[in-house]
Order: sequence, then structure tokens, then C-alpha cells
Amino acid sequence: MSTTILHRSPLFHPEGPTRPPGVVGDSTYLLELTGCRYPWADALYRKMRNLFWKPDDVNLVQDHAQFAKLTPIERSTYLQTLGFLIYLDSIQIQNPAWLAQYIAAPEISACLITQAFFETIHAQSYDHLLSSVVDPATRADVYRLWREHPVLRKRNAELVEPYETFHAEPTLEHFATLCFADVLMEGVYFWSGFAVFFTLASRQQMTGTAQLMRQNRRDEQQHLALYTQIVRALQTETPELFTADLLAKWDRLARAAAAHEIAWMKAITGGNFPGLPLEHIAAYIHWTTNQRVRPLGLPAPFSEITRNPLPWVDRMGEMNAGKADFFEQSVVNYQDDLDFSDL
Repeated sequence: MSTTILHRSPLFHPEGPTRPPGVVGDSTYLLELTGCRYPWADALYRKMRNLFWKPDDVNLVQDHAQFAKLTPIERSTYLQTLGFLIYLDSIQIQNPAWLAQYIAAPEISACLITQAFFETIHAQSYDHLLSSVVDPATRADVYRLWREHPVLRKRNAELVEPYETFHAEPTLEHFATLCFADVLMEGVYFWSGFAVFFTLASRQQMTGTAQLMRQNRRDEQQHLALYTQIVRALQTETPELFTADLLAKWDRLARAAAAHEIAWMKAITGGNFPGLPLEHIAAYIHWTTNQRVRPLGLPAPFSEITRNPLPWVDRMGEMNAGKADFFEQSVVNYQDDLDFSDL
């Protein structure tokens, strides 16, 4: 294991090199986007900044009326999915700012801080949803799920282990593993939740919720790109770090992420959510996990899954997804979530 200890960036460091040696290391930490070491980070920062949106611009009056008409399993799954997403985005409000303190390249730090800001927008979107759709008592119940639901509490405790490990011992290996955990966070953990809301919207139910989730999903794609690019840079700059043992550990993390997603969906739906049979959502989670590790040059954990079993879910998640004519229309801006060639 790499025992290289990373140190937080000082606020005043005029002796540091103007151009950082890599993702981590020594620099002045002065943000100068023009001519920066990582042009992809400059491009991603500008793209993220331009995606600013306000959750309260989405009208949820119709969702309030429709929620009471959902079946009990649909209502329960809707609320429990929100309970999990609330916790995930709360983590990601804090984690990027912590991580940025160990980054030598300030343009990457700028992306991380921008991500943290957008995670507050996501948190606001969940508050807007619950305040608009359900009564205050139900809203309070959902906000307690992350620590009171036995399956979710256990899952959350295991989910944060790579984060807590890095903060307790900020080695280079733990840093890289945390970045990989963020790839899984942004690219695996959220996605079955999105599938729940887009499945409802495909039947013209809770369409305002789906619009909020499309906005969130678009942001998560940028955050996924950010952590993927950080890991790629580390692979180039510190190839000796990526030993067989580390890659085996990452494979276990990826498999565990998928297993946790599937177990959670089974716990909250019992396999009875209309339009999302458990075997289909399991295959979708496996396919999604494969897609997240592929840009890192890692072998697919679930090589038997070679195609997206729920392509309509991803099409429904695109920002220009239609309403009544969704299944007939062509989606002109659909693209692979992991095409980062423009960054």
C-alpha cells in the first residue's frame, strides 16, 4: 500500500511552483484558468457553471394531486428512494470541499467546489419535492430514514467507509480509492433511484418530480466526469500506485456497490414496483456498473451483461424527454454517459 501522506494545501504558499506537478503535490494553489495544467478541468468547470438551475422553478402542483393516486408500493418506493438520495447528496455537499484541500491543481479544486454547490441545489430539490407533495409529518419521516431504516442505515455506514478511511489516514492510495468511490457514488448509487422516478413519468405520473430528477441526473453526469478524469490523471501520473491488490480492491468495491443497490431496491419494492421487475433493475445496475469502470480501463465486473436492459430509462432521463409522445419521439441529444472526449 502506498504510504505517501498527502497534506492540505496552505492558504499562503508563494514558494510553490506556479504549475502543479500533478493532481496532488506542491503548488502556489493560485487559480489561473488560462493555460492551466488540466484544460479538461477548465472546460468542465465552465460547463458545470452554465448548468445552474433553481428547483423552485419546477411546478409540483400536479405531482401533489397525483401522489395520492399512486399505489401503496409506488408511494412507499417514491418516499424511500428520496430518503436515500437525500443522504447521498448530503455527503456530497461536504466531501468535495474536503477533497479539494489535497488537490495541487486549483482548476480541479474549482470543479470540486462547484460540485459541492450543485449538491446543495439537489438537496434543495428534495426539500422542494417533499414540501410540495406530502404533509409535514411525512416529510419529517423521510428525513429520518437514513438513520432509522435498518437496511439503509447499514448501507450508509458501509458506503462512507472509503471517505472516513481517507480522512483518518490521507495516503495517496486512500485518496485514489476515495475518487473511485466517488465514481461509484455519482455513477451507480443514484441511478436505480432515477429509474424509479422515470418509470412513473413514463406513465405520466409525477412528471414534475421527473423533471427535477433530469436536472439532478445531468449534474451527476458532470460530477461523474470529474472523478473519472481525476482517476485517469492519477493512472497516468502515478502508474506504480495501481497494483494488482488495489485493482482487486476496487473490483470488490464496484461489485459491492451493485449488490447494495440491488438489495436496497429489493427491500423497498419487494420486486412489486410496476414497470421495474427486480431482475430487470438488477441487470440495469450491473450494466451501469460496467459502464462506470470502462473509461478507467478496468475489466467489467459483470461481463455477462453486454447491453442496457432498460434503455428507455436512460432516454427518459435526458433533458429533452417528451411527455405523452415519449415512446414515439427520437431523443436527439442522447449520448453515452461516459463520453468525456470533449473534456
